Amino acid sequence: MSVETDILSDLTRETLSSHIVRCLHEGHSVAQANIDLLEAGGERFVLKDFHARPFMVRRFWGRGIISREVRFYTRLKGIEGIPRVLKRLDDEAFIMDYVEGTPLSLIEKGALPLSFFTQLRRLVTEMHGRGVTHGDLRKKNILVSIEGAPFLIDFAGAFCLKGRGNILTRAIFRRLKNVDELTLLKQQDKFLPESLTTEEAKRLANIPWYLSLGRCLKKRIYKPFKRATRKRR
Repeated sequence: MSVETDILSDLTRETLSSHIVRCLHEGHSVAQANIDLLEAGGERFVLKDFHARPFMVRRFWGRGIISREVRFYTRLKGIEGIPRVLKRLDDEAFIMDYVEGTPLSLIEKGALPLSFFTQLRRLVTEMHGRGVTHGDLRKKNILVSIEGAPFLIDFAGAFCLKGRGNILTRAIFRRLKNVDELTLLKQQDKFLPESLTTEEAKRLANIPWYLSLGRCLKKRIYKPFKRATRKRR
């Protein structure tokens, strides 16, 4: 048992409130979890929690998301740049490593060296080597640690290839792997456009049909749904 796991061993839903420091991200819709910063034993941790959501959302959506993410983080355990899940609090929440850093979305253009994106690409390649694709490598899900290293968070939209998979799942994995790689090129292009090779720029300019379809569905279906389910303040 690690030191962190030992610190969290007595933490329960009933004692949780006394350990919450602040909300890091409040879910803006009924389908999103709250992300809280915890403190216990002088250490800081992150809590992902659906407990504040309506019962039906918790029961038929939140529990599934929590189970999936715990499974993905467990499969990726040991990869530097991916936080560890330290405790499954209950069916609706888990606790993980706290990474002190800044989301890529808050970093100014040109503020990161090429080595950051090289390291990020190696991280994603190692993740793919474990049979997992992220599926949502937006800037908010990529953290820049205080040491300048990349970290990946939020695996709610990830895909996991079980064993060698079958013809269908291997085909899905290849396409989702390609989506991850193209998304990384897109992020690099925004921060350091001059760093892309001719081949990388050509690849980025020729977006496959399934990625274009995904962006269309996101714009026409997901975003309107998200606005419609946004919590009233």
